[in-house]
Amino acid sequence: MLKVYSYVLEKAGRQNVLHWYRLTLKKRHKKRNIMSKFHRKNYSESFKLEVLRDYYASGLSKNSTAKKWGLTSNTYISRWQKCYPIDSELLSLSSEPISQGQMKNDSKSREQILEEENLRLKKALETEKLRSRAFQKLIELTEKEEGISILKKDGARQ
Repeated sequence: MLKVYSYVLEKAGRQNVLHWYRLTLKKRHKKRNIMSKFHRKNYSESFKLEVLRDYYASGLSKNSTAKKWGLTSNTYISRWQKCYPIDSELLSLSSEPISQGQMKNDSKSREQILEEENLRLKKALETEKLRSRAFQKLIELTEKEEGISILKKDGARQ
């Protein structure tokens, strides 16, 4: 059987064989949409967000929203929800203006976030310093036991 396939590929060419294969799939499975994997659409990010906005705002089901926007399946919406983990509040602008007090609270929370990140980075730096010292000590002990120099000298070629 393998010889037959290799013979056909050799005589007809790979692209022609793929074309014939796709045509036979279309003929066999007209009712089932098996060809969709060959013709996937790439949707822009703005389109995806617009569909999600409509889905959250309208309250329609995923199937209804998919049909409304011409999508072949509601799994697009599910996938986009995972890619863009946002809810309806983040997609729409609030009608209330932001007061100065809210802006100050936001800046405080930003400062707190930065302070927390600063502490986390300081801890990570301290851990790496300890790790570096441990490796240095390990190298020194190994050099003493084995009697060889492990670290490269300054003028050594690499």
